[in-house]
Amino acid sequence: MTPDHLPHIHEPEKGLLAVVGCQGRGVGLMTALGKRMAGYLAGGDVNQLPFPLSPVRPIPFHAFRQVGVAATIAWYRMLDAFER
Repeated sequence: MTPDHLPHIHEPEKGLLAVVGCQGRGVGLMTALGKRMAGYLAGGDVNQLPFPLSPVRPIPFHAFRQVGVAATIAWYRMLDAFER
């Protein structure tokens, strides 16, 4: 997943592509994107790609995701308990 909910193409090293952020649209998107990525890797023409290469960026506060998920679950359990 990506913070902006859009797919991203990263090139961490020359000739190595990583696509992230399909958010449930992966089957159709990856099928269409595969040919475009192959064209880019074969010829080096960045115009083959449907969207620009972007740098890999860490997700802010990702290290605290487990605490955030646990707190959210506890919050909604408390709200459910008040409704009874």
